[in-house]
Amino acid sequence: MHISEVCSIVEAILFLSALTKRTWTEDEFVRAVIRLRLPVYAAAPYDASIVSKRYVNDRLVVTDEPSLSAQYVTLLQAEIEELAYSSGPQIVTDRPAWRWGDKPYQSWDRIAAFRQGNHRVLGYWETEQGEWMGESNEYFFSKPVQVTAQSKFFVPRHTIAELIKDEELRCAQVTGAGTSEPAQPPPLIEAPALAEHSASSSRVNKAVPLGITKSQVLTAFSGLTSIDLAKALANGKGLYSKDQAKVVSGTPGSRHAALWDPAILAAGFYENYRIPRSKLNKVFMEHQFLAPWREKWNELAEDLP
Repeated sequence: MHISEVCSIVEAILFLSALTKRTWTEDEFVRAVIRLRLPVYAAAPYDASIVSKRYVNDRLVVTDEPSLSAQYVTLLQAEIEELAYSSGPQIVTDRPAWRWGDKPYQSWDRIAAFRQGNHRVLGYWETEQGEWMGESNEYFFSKPVQVTAQSKFFVPRHTIAELIKDEELRCAQVTGAGTSEPAQPPPLIEAPALAEHSASSSRVNKAVPLGITKSQVLTAFSGLTSIDLAKALANGKGLYSKDQAKVVSGTPGSRHAALWDPAILAAGFYENYRIPRSKLNKVFMEHQFLAPWREKWNELAEDLP
């Protein structure tokens, strides 16, 4: 059976039903995609342009890339869940989905290997570190793309392959239930270990990450003031509100980076630099990786003078 590189959700469900010899429903498909943290694509605007974003000496440099184009948008776990189960959902993202032959394209084997070696996901996909989905860390849509439940959605071939592998694993687990050694799940669906952050995670909803990385802080907030934000993050001087913004300290020589609470950072920008709430609201709406903190920021903003 030939499966196209990208197909519709209806076609994907038909492929899954035929290859697993049982009937799949759309709801089951969506739940499996979310559980396994697999990507789904949405159609990008026909005139969407691409830019490169790179940090040079801690300054963000944005360059137009007229030779690059992308037909699809990458949707990640929290975004798929929001579109599938929220009332009147709408998400905003700037991440293209690349296909074979595109300059930034990465094979699923490479993505899977990276995910297994850098598994640091806290119930949410990180675009800078952690579970990398093959979207480039350099190339983005020049303008954020809005996706709603009425958008056209597509399924990459590797998502179908991972769903079939999971189905085979689950069948093997049922068959081998009476053996002394239960089947072990593959690395791609292991739950991340959170022992290091048990004190913090007890007060954080499991669907929300502990914080955002330095690169994400710079991406979201660097245009608000003239201060050297990268240097300010190093000492926190004049950057916090009354609460501590750094929720996890980085470990020297480790892949675990420092994490920051963007809602508290935003409160600090308001209190110490008088950044208007309208600008801070815009920051939280423009960057999808800040979506888990929008509600917390709205609550904090209500208490600001």
